[in-house]
Amino acid sequence: MLLYTVQFLCSLLRALHKAMASLLCSPTLSVPAASPLSLRRGNVSKVHPIQCFDQEQLLMVPTALSMDVFGACNVGNDIKVEQQQVEKTKKKAAWAAKRRPSMLVIPVSAPPEAGQAVVAGWGVAAAVAEKEAEAEVEGEGFWVASRRGARHGMEDSYGVITHKDGADSQLAFYGVYDGHGGRAAVDLVSDRLGKNVVSAVLAATEATHDAVTAAIRAAYVATDSEFLRQGVRGGSCAATALVKGGDLYVANLGDCRAVMSLDGAATALTSDHTAARDDERARIENSGGYVSCGSNGVWRVQDCLAVSRAFGDAGLKQWVISDPEIRRQPLTPGCEFLVLASDGLWNKVSNQEAVDAVARSRRSSSYCCKELVDLARGRGSRDDITVMVVDLERFLR
Repeated sequence: MLLYTVQFLCSLLRALHKAMASLLCSPTLSVPAASPLSLRRGNVSKVHPIQCFDQEQLLMVPTALSMDVFGACNVGNDIKVEQQQVEKTKKKAAWAAKRRPSMLVIPVSAPPEAGQAVVAGWGVAAAVAEKEAEAEVEGEGFWVASRRGARHGMEDSYGVITHKDGADSQLAFYGVYDGHGGRAAVDLVSDRLGKNVVSAVLAATEATHDAVTAAIRAAYVATDSEFLRQGVRGGSCAATALVKGGDLYVANLGDCRAVMSLDGAATALTSDHTAARDDERARIENSGGYVSCGSNGVWRVQDCLAVSRAFGDAGLKQWVISDPEIRRQPLTPGCEFLVLASDGLWNKVSNQEAVDAVARSRRSSSYCCKELVDLARGRGSRDDITVMVVDLERFLR
């Protein structure tokens, strides 16, 4: 009887083992291996798909199963949180990209080659001025200061030729240029005008005042022709001074201005070319054009340009001419210095104020030009400002 009882209990135990093993070894029940994220965070121990257990492993199944199931849940939660963080970062980057302005690229002119005789304003100081928005230059008998305006990129420039050429050691050329409609226009004028003027004057068959004046005029027209042939957009104003044989020849287009100190008194050697001038307005209207005055009181040619003479401006060339006005001034005792500047200065500083400011600084450095730039900017000038001061007394010694 005892034997039958033992056999029955053994068979019952084997049946229970088979039933439990069948349940735990179902082909649909498996748990994925733990991801690296869960292992890194220490949420679960190393997990493998569940296989059929033998009798010795049977008692460990409930504990391992619970750990693997909860570990798998933690893995899913970690992945989901990380994906949400990635999506949030992408959205922030896309939103910032929409609000961020595009990078502003400003071209910088190449510096002059070694030994070059011509001092082209934006050749000498181009890199400094474009990078720092202002420049100061001290040369032989001249000083320059410039500052970029607040509304656009720098469109002012200058040019100087002071080297000896042949037997005429008194030959010197100075110019200040104010471009509009882009940087290319003023770059071309500052590079070509001085060379053309000096070449034309030296090539003149006569040394009379009329011959020099005619050569300067021809050089201005030739520079404008080069400008138009190259198809450069925009235009440029100019005020230049040529010293030759004890005389000062001043020429201008537009609203750049030349003012001389004569015994401390300001003497304007140029007259601004604007549509507000009666003679300029009459010339334009007689040639079939028109001028208009806007609500801000500025007169414009064809409702467009505020100056009536300039280099370039191909679309307005019928009315905006490149024929300069030229004035000869004998250099006599009392001719102290010359101020050449763009309209960024003259719109805020009078002729006499400019002369007085330079006289106070004793013309010993570029500080005299910088003081004028600061004065105009302090009075609200938002335009580009370029000021050049030329020592005229050095030509009288």
